[in-house]
Amino acid sequence: MNSYKNFLPNLFFNKLNDIVTSNNFQWYFQEKTVRNKLLEGDDNFMFTHMLCDTKFDINSELDLETEEKSNWFPFFEPIKYFIDSKFKVKKLLRMKLNLYTNQHKKINHQPHVDYPFKNQGIKTAVFNFTTCDGGTNVGDIFYKSVSNEIIIFNRENKHFGIVQTNTPRRIVLNINWK
Repeated sequence: MNSYKNFLPNLFFNKLNDIVTSNNFQWYFQEKTVRNKLLEGDDNFMFTHMLCDTKFDINSELDLETEEKSNWFPFFEPIKYFIDSKFKVKKLLRMKLNLYTNQHKKINHQPHVDYPFKNQGIKTAVFNFTTCDGGTNVGDIFYKSVSNEIIIFNRENKHFGIVQTNTPRRIVLNINWK
């Protein structure tokens, strides 16, 4: 596990932050916080915005083409080059923004791994747009949400978001690549 403070140059970070906090940015309600339908007990919600996603053939575990899912993707795509300077990025698999609303109590979301059927060197990153008392738990380690900080770890590590109580919203970018 690695974390990097001030990961993006301030000018670029501020541009992206202005986008995700704008009244013109589209957020979509999700009844559950994990897309793995096999996990029980996920009664929490969040808002998301899928920037890009790769479809997989579960039977052969082959990944197909990565599809841009949002017109906003070109603004966020350069993040992969900053990641590549620290960890090789052969293929970007997914970029998904998550927005957690303040529910006036700490809420732990469902522990999970991204791409549970794959084990081919996939990495996961959580990039924070918000400094708050919420955060991300990876394994047994809690990482408080600090704006412009990224946490990078192997896909096999279970992780989950923790809802904040001291800001109206917490915004993170979840990134997967191999």
